[in-house]
Amino acid sequence: MQSKVIVITGSSSGVGLTLANYFHDKGHQVYGLSRTAKGQERFKHIPTDVSSKENVQQTFRQIFTETNHKIDVLINNAGIGMLGAVEDATKQDIEKLLDVNVYGSIYTMQEVLPVMRKQGSGYILNVSSIASNNGLPFRGYYSASKAMIDRLIESARLENRNTGIEITTLNFGDIKTNIAEGRVKTFVSKFYEQKFDAMVADIDHEVGLGTPTEDLIPIIENIINQKNLKPHYYIGKSMQKFSVTLKNILPQKVFENIIAKYSKLD
Repeated sequence: MQSKVIVITGSSSGVGLTLANYFHDKGHQVYGLSRTAKGQERFKHIPTDVSSKENVQQTFRQIFTETNHKIDVLINNAGIGMLGAVEDATKQDIEKLLDVNVYGSIYTMQEVLPVMRKQGSGYILNVSSIASNNGLPFRGYYSASKAMIDRLIESARLENRNTGIEITTLNFGDIKTNIAEGRVKTFVSKFYEQKFDAMVADIDHEVGLGTPTEDLIPIIENIINQKNLKPHYYIGKSMQKFSVTLKNILPQKVFENIIAKYSKLD
């Protein structure tokens, strides 16, 4: 693959770190954006808080200066999880989630889209989740934040048709990362405590059994070497991917009952 300028957000750990190191080692010019570096980076790290529009603008001014206004791939990977009942979340909890999961992607896309249109090419990959298709118990706000990304990407694709820019989402299932460390965890009222604690234990167990980040490399590398990308790519265990199809073909109440049983709510 010809050398590309690749920008990856959330590059301090997990998926972002794995991809950034891999593409750097393959000879690409990689910029990793995260608030802090942890000494595991082989690529160029630029300290960036993606929830700050001014900080994102400053970072991309630096990148464009160093690359002569060239960017081939943007992977919006920065994100955080959130657990809690819809009833209990505070405005502060919700805003912290949206600042990273939604506004972070918006701000970076606003910087790269004009440049990609001018060069007539480019790839924008936004990390979403299979959970964006379902309102999952105690993950409603997280699911909603990823659903917002899905809808924004669908709109951006239509708005940039025939420009040479490929825009898509990577809807991951459980990936084996340290997502629990930065997760927003709301206050839980007494009514939900027992079911919530059981659910959190199950979620953390599933993440521990998730897809290793290294397994994502050939999938994503293949995507950025294709044309006419689909709006969404569902990546994860077979049953998680199949849940997207099930929701589309089953009666709504039947599907809801399946989710409730799987989540041990009955």
